[in-house]
This record gives sequence, C-alpha cells and structure tokens, in this order.
Amino acid sequence: MSKRFKKSFSGIFATVILTSLVLSGCGGSNDGDAKGSSGEGQVTLSFETSLYAEAPHKKAIDALISTFNEKNPNIKITVHGTDYENFWDKLTTEVIAGTEGDIVQVYPENISTYHSLISGGAFVNLDPYIKGKDFETQLVGQDLSKVGDSYYAISNYAWGTTGIFYRKSLFEKAGIDPASVKTLEDFKNAAIKLGVDTNNDGKLDQYGFASVVGSHPFVSSEWARLVARPVSGGIFFPNGEAAPYDADHINVNSAANIWAATWWQDFIKNEKATPPGTRDKKVGREMFWNGQAAMNMDGPWFIGMTAETDAKLMDDLGLLAQPVITYEGKEYKPNPTMYPSVAMISKGSKHPEEAWKFLEFMTTPEAQKIISGSGMIPSNKEFVATEEYQKENPLAVKFFEFQDTLYAPAVMDPPIPEQGALSQIMVDAAQDIFLGKKDAKAALDVAADKMKESFNK
Repeated sequence: MSKRFKKSFSGIFATVILTSLVLSGCGGSNDGDAKGSSGEGQVTLSFETSLYAEAPHKKAIDALISTFNEKNPNIKITVHGTDYENFWDKLTTEVIAGTEGDIVQVYPENISTYHSLISGGAFVNLDPYIKGKDFETQLVGQDLSKVGDSYYAISNYAWGTTGIFYRKSLFEKAGIDPASVKTLEDFKNAAIKLGVDTNNDGKLDQYGFASVVGSHPFVSSEWARLVARPVSGGIFFPNGEAAPYDADHINVNSAANIWAATWWQDFIKNEKATPPGTRDKKVGREMFWNGQAAMNMDGPWFIGMTAETDAKLMDDLGLLAQPVITYEGKEYKPNPTMYPSVAMISKGSKHPEEAWKFLEFMTTPEAQKIISGSGMIPSNKEFVATEEYQKENPLAVKFFEFQDTLYAPAVMDPPIPEQGALSQIMVDAAQDIFLGKKDAKAALDVAADKMKESFNK
C-alpha cells in the first residue's frame, strides 16, 4: 500500500489553480443539504478512502455504510476514491482546492502532510472527542494519530504489519520446511530453490518471491521493510525515524542503507529468486495466486484478498515472519511498519458532528466485525481479543504473535509535512537502483542531496 505523493508540490499547483476555479465553493457533497448539524433533514457525507479500490475492502466498507445508514436514516454516507496509486495525488489537489471528502481515510504518516497543505490546517482537531476517552487506549495506532499534541484522526478501521506469505504446496514440493526460514539468508536460499522450470522446456515459469520492480511505490518499501530499516534504523532519519527532522540528519545514504540496497539489488537480479521484467504489486499478487511465485510480502489484508480471489487457495496459504538480518556481525530483528487506517474530518465539512457519529460507530463491535471481513485486523483491541475473532482469523492472529515475540518495535515514516516529498525521492532512487541497476551508493547520495534540498524550499 503507497502513502505518498507522486508529484512535487510545484507540479501540482497548475492543476490546482484550474481545479479551484471550477470547484471552489462546492463544499464537497453537502451543498444540496437544506439543514446543518441541527439534526433536522437529510445529511449527506462523503467518505474518501483509497482502500475502496480493493474488493475485500469495498465489500466491508459497503456493508459498514449500509448498516450505519439503516441505523441513522437522516445521515447518508457515500464513498468515493480512486485506484490506490492515484488516490494520493487526487487528495493533494482536493485538499488545496478545498474539495476533499467530509471524512478522509489515510495513514498516520499522511496526517501532518495533508493537514499542513492549508494555512491553519485542513482538518478538525478531534481532542474533544478522543482525549480522556477509552479511544486513547482501546484503538491500535491511536497514539500515532496526532499533529503535535493533538489528535487529528481516529484509528477506527483496521491495521496490519507485514510478513511473508507462502504457498504450502510449493514449499513441500521443493522440500523446504517453512520453520527453517528464519534469517535473511534462509529467505534468499529458499527463494532461489523455489525458482524452477516446471515444464522442462528450458524456461523458468515459477519463481521464489514476487518482488516489485517497476514504477509502483512498493519498489522502495519492500527492500526498506525487509532489509534496510532493521539494520539502519531509518530510511529518512536514524534512530527509528526519530527527530530532529532536518537536513543535517538525513540518513538515506548511511552505510547500512547502502549495504541493504546493494544486497537487495543482488537478490532481485537472481533469475530464480524473482521474476524478470517490470511489474507492480498487483501483478506480483496475481503471480502468487496463479502459482508462478511461491512467496509474497504483504499484510493481513492479503488474507481477505486471497479469499476473495479464490477461497480454495486458503488451505494452501501459509505465513512466515519477516527474517532476522545479520549485518556486520550483529543480528537485527525485523521492524516492519504498522499500518493503521485512520480517519479525519475536513474543516470544510458542513456536518462535523454527523461525521464524528459515523467515525464513532466504526469503533463498535458490530462495525468491527464487519471490518474484519476486509482481511485486515480491526482496530478495537477488545474486539480482536474475543475468542470468536481469534478462532475465525487464525492467520491474522499470527501477526500479533510476530509483534510480541519476533519483531522489534515498528518503525514508522516521519510524521512531518515534508514526508510526501521525501517518499517520492526515495521511490525515484529505488527505481534507479533496482530497475535502472545504478550503483546503490551513487543513487542514495543523490537522494540524500535532494532530501536535504527539500527542507530548504
């Protein structure tokens, strides 16, 4: 899942000016409503989310909204989004033009970036609804939903971190015990062993790992989550992407990150380990489902996606923790990012109280049960702790076990306005290294210079 801008701000403004002329003053989906937050009349709210592009999420979100609309006939929730990769560009343009949805669902590292696009902030301060309430302790990722000391989002949908999904039948055929894949070298050796010519025609038609090598933003996130961040502490800043966030502390071209990029570059060029050619995450997932790739890096949402694609595949779906890495004689535990989906209320919404009512409903056991159908792990800790949930979602529960016993604390992207620009620079550098096959040190040195410049604009 990318959570970053695909364009620079300067490249966006020309589009924004034209868009503003057409859309300014439109006020989202609520201009036709005769009544405001008094509770009288019909209120229509728009829910903007990137997740709607994926079938399991669409099914869950449709059911969630339908249930709420039935309980609250005077409040109608509509949803709009776009494909995942283009959602973030669209949202940037909309926020600047003031035409974003009443409710906008993002990830914690996006909050500050989008909030800061408008002088005085684009979204409602949610402290009155959240501070001092059970939400602060009951919702996974709520502590990540702040700008400064105030909450601007609620973690009310679901979350996930990442692991390595594998096809049990392909591992068995290759004679690989999944329990033996514990280190980065184990992972590499298994991937190479799983790359075979099943038709005996001199051409490989099965690969070990469905890596992303192309224009998709995952081209940077996979190597970062699997290799770089565990050994370097941070792609953008050291010590777990910790402050101070300034040009003097850019970490992208550290020795550990250069080593990690070089290792990954060598790994993906192995014709047995990864498929050749340019591809995105969608293609990699399809290769996994089709049996052309034996492993795929993903989060709990992939469970729901797999069930939606072919329920029969569920019996062949296994899950490994991300591997331990040895670098310069020291072992490093994996520390993959945790991805809670959080929701904000636009300051431009004419009905913030009704919007909050929907967001609060999403935290209830009834709504969380609906959300669990997406494959991701619902945010309400009490709901997830129930015997019913754990019995019905054994693979998802494994992610809890990984976090408790095998993973170091998750490292998140820096929650700063500049993060969109930094992320795009990282994507560009990853494409140069892994697709363009440029020298890792040279490419990351260039990236470091560009990141430093972004703080001086």
